[in-house]
Amino acid sequence: MNEEIVRILRMIEEGKISADQAKILIETLNEAPTEIIPYTQKSSYEDKFLKLNVLSAQGDKVNVKLPVQVIKEVLKVTGKLPINMNGLQDFESEHLINTILECLDQEVMGEILNVSSAQGDTVKLVIE
Repeated sequence: MNEEIVRILRMIEEGKISADQAKILIETLNEAPTEIIPYTQKSSYEDKFLKLNVLSAQGDKVNVKLPVQVIKEVLKVTGKLPINMNGLQDFESEHLINTILECLDQEVMGEILNVSSAQGDTVKLVIE
């Protein structure tokens, strides 16, 4: 016998519960799953972060980390990223923003942009 049933029998013996109550407890135990599966909360895409890393040839570093949910709303309302785009002069900003929006709508994960310019500038855009 498993230890839960033994405890229930002891409770009957001690007069703490009736036979009918014990029967209900034992039936409940038999219906319960034998394996306890830990609960893990699923993470939604909006809980992820968009990370922009810019390393200029002059040694300037820009690291921006913003929640995907915030970026989606800001881009839809303003059509602009809430960051300084000066390090991205070679990019057509409207095209870049449309690409980012499309990636966000499709819930793309991982690196979505990785550019190294001839001048030694590096730009990475990651969603994780």
